Amino acid sequence: MEHHLIRRRRLSVVSDTAPPQVASDPESLLQALGVRFPAQHSWPVEVRCGPVVLRPVHRRDRSSWHEVRQRNAVWNGPWDATMPSGGRATSTDFVGMVKNFDRQARELRTLAFVICWDEHWPRESTPGRRLPLAGQLTISGITWGSANFAHAGYWVDQALAGRGVMPTALALGTDYCFITLGLHRMEVNIRPENAKSLRVVEKLGLRDEGIRERYLHIDGQWRDHRSFAVCTEDVPDGLLGPFLASDTPRWLSGHLRTGA
Repeated sequence: MEHHLIRRRRLSVVSDTAPPQVASDPESLLQALGVRFPAQHSWPVEVRCGPVVLRPVHRRDRSSWHEVRQRNAVWNGPWDATMPSGGRATSTDFVGMVKNFDRQARELRTLAFVICWDEHWPRESTPGRRLPLAGQLTISGITWGSANFAHAGYWVDQALAGRGVMPTALALGTDYCFITLGLHRMEVNIRPENAKSLRVVEKLGLRDEGIRERYLHIDGQWRDHRSFAVCTEDVPDGLLGPFLASDTPRWLSGHLRTGA
């Protein structure tokens, strides 16, 4: 399959097997971290940036899914979507959820990625299908025609908080939508009280477009949200590369060498 690759210039990741080189521009950084996007969308798909991997949710994730969700109930619970009275419920069975996600991904309506963390990187890169899930990034409401946009929602295991995993995953997923799918705009809607999530879009430089009153049913009530967005014109070089180069996340900072 053809992939969009980025030419290597003057940057590399320091590993146990390769000598350090000089870190420089965002494009070379993405190349060094193994970031590549397929020219055409085909589901299932896996995309990676160093130790951060996006892949589809599988049936075999069932036990780890429930374990991570239960362990993070207090951490993520206040921000979880809920069903309003009289709402149309979908299947809550895990297998049914996976089937629904796969169908919608093939129909290009929703892309439900699990976020995986490869603790063996950079010594080796473990295939995403063998990595346990550590969060989720859902690209939903994909709309074509004159709109050409989507919404992104996410959560991550508290154990990985503060390492820059979530901004990396959101930027990686957004670039996939821009480069591979050809979308024009990505929106993220966040409760004003959710400081952790607001920090994610702040790091990525998404545009604050103001308050949407009673926008989503969250934690049992209709809640106001702040709406953030980014369009392809805002990030001609993509979202991920400039973020990694300008606001180096904690997971990456120990693996780069810089110099003149």
